[in-house]
Amino acid sequence: MPKEARKRTTAGGEAAPKRRTPARKPAATTRTRRTPRVTHDDIALRAYELHLGGGADAFENWIAAERELTAKV
Repeated sequence: MPKEARKRTTAGGEAAPKRRTPARKPAATTRTRRTPRVTHDDIALRAYELHLGGGADAFENWIAAERELTAKV
């Protein structure tokens, strides 16, 4: 059989006021720093710079540029 919930009473037999739980502080919001996104144009420009500097293959220049730029972010 389920137990009956007891009503809280004061010493005089009156109903006791309901307890209020303390107000919780809102969770601290962490500010996220917006990092700039690396765009297609950024990678293309860096790959072109690598090409002018005597880079090997266009694909290799692109991959190297992509790695460099995403590592900084």
